[in-house]
Amino acid sequence: MQGRGRSAPHRGEITGYLLKLIRESIPLTQEQLAVELEVDRVTVQSWESGRRPLTAVPLGQAITVRGRLGRLGANTLLLAALDDAAEADLILAAVLNEHVDRCDIAETPLGWSVLTHRLTDLILWAVLRQPPTITRGLPLAHPRRGPVASGPTLPVDQQRAFFAHLHLLAERAAAGRHPNVLLHRQACFLAGMDPTKAAAGWLTQTTTRAHRKTTFRTWSPLWPEARSVVTSLANQGDPEPLRDFIARAHPDDACERAALNYSAYWVGEVPYRHRDDSFMPQPLADWHGSTLLRHLVHRLEPAHPFVDLNIHNIWALLMARRGIALHNPAATRALLDRSVPLLDGDRISAQSRQELTSIVYRLRADGLTGTGTGR
Repeated sequence: MQGRGRSAPHRGEITGYLLKLIRESIPLTQEQLAVELEVDRVTVQSWESGRRPLTAVPLGQAITVRGRLGRLGANTLLLAALDDAAEADLILAAVLNEHVDRCDIAETPLGWSVLTHRLTDLILWAVLRQPPTITRGLPLAHPRRGPVASGPTLPVDQQRAFFAHLHLLAERAAAGRHPNVLLHRQACFLAGMDPTKAAAGWLTQTTTRAHRKTTFRTWSPLWPEARSVVTSLANQGDPEPLRDFIARAHPDDACERAALNYSAYWVGEVPYRHRDDSFMPQPLADWHGSTLLRHLVHRLEPAHPFVDLNIHNIWALLMARRGIALHNPAATRALLDRSVPLLDGDRISAQSRQELTSIVYRLRADGLTGTGTGR
C-alpha cells in the first residue's frame, strides 16, 4: 500500500468495498470478521464504508489483516488486488484534492508509476460505476434489506470533478521547463474515459501540438505520451488519430517492442511495477504472451474503441512470439471466429484489414481453424 508525502489525503471507498467482497467470499458477517481480526464490529463497518480508510491504518496492522483474511479462505484474486485498491484510493484522493491547481506536482501519485489495467479498473470502479474484471463472475451475495450499493460509488459532483481535475493536472504537468511526461500522459489517458466526451476538445489540441513537433523515427519518451492521447481520443469517439499513430509511430523494432512490452505490462504479465516508461523499448523479456493474447482477442470487437490497436498488437505478438497460437488453441479459435465479422464489415482501417488478413492466412496455413461460429 503506497504512500508519499507528509500529509497525503486518504480515501477508502475502493479498498473498503473490496474488503466487503473479500469478507463475503469467505463468507462471514461483519460481526464474525471483527472477532477473527480482533477488532470491534464498528471498525470493520467503518473500513468497508470508507469512513475510516483501511489505507490509513499502520502497515503492520494492514499486513496482519490481509494475512488473516487469507487464512480464513478469502478469494485469492480479490485479496491480491488489495494493494492496487489502496493505490487507487490514494490516486483518487489526490485527483479530487480541492487544491489540485496548486499542489506539488511531484507529490501527485498518478505520476509515480506506470498504471496497469487492474489499477485503472479499480479507479474507474468508483468514478464510472463499472465493475472491474476481478469482480466479474463472483457469486451473488445473500440479499439484504433496503438499497445496497453495487460498488464504491462517488457522488455525481465528485465524478465531474475527477475529470475536470485531470485536465488541470495534465496542463500543469506539461508546463514548465521540465514537464512531468508520465503524469501528463496518464492524466490524458484517464480523461479519455469521461462518458460526457468533454475531454475531446483539449485532447485534440494536445494531439495537434504533438503532431507539429514530433516525428517518430524510433522510440522516445514522447511515444507513450502520444499513444495515450490518441487512445483517449478513440475512447471519446474519434478513431482517426489512433489509426494515424498505428500507421506512422511504429517505424522500427524499438517501437514495436514498446507496444508489446507496454501491453504485456498493462495486462499484468510483467510481475512488477515500473516507475516510468523507459522499460518499453527494451528486449522482450519477463513475459510469455498468453495472457496478453487472450486479453486482446477478447476485445476484438467492431465497436471496441481500440479495435485497430488490438489488431495491430495481435499481429505484432504473433510475429514476436512464434508458436504462441499453437500453445493457446482456445484463444486462437476465438481469434479466427472474431476475425470473420471484422473482415466482412467496415469498422476497421485499411491497415487493420491487411494485418488481420495476414493473421488469418498465417493461422490457417499452420492448420489452425475456428469453431465455425464466426459467420
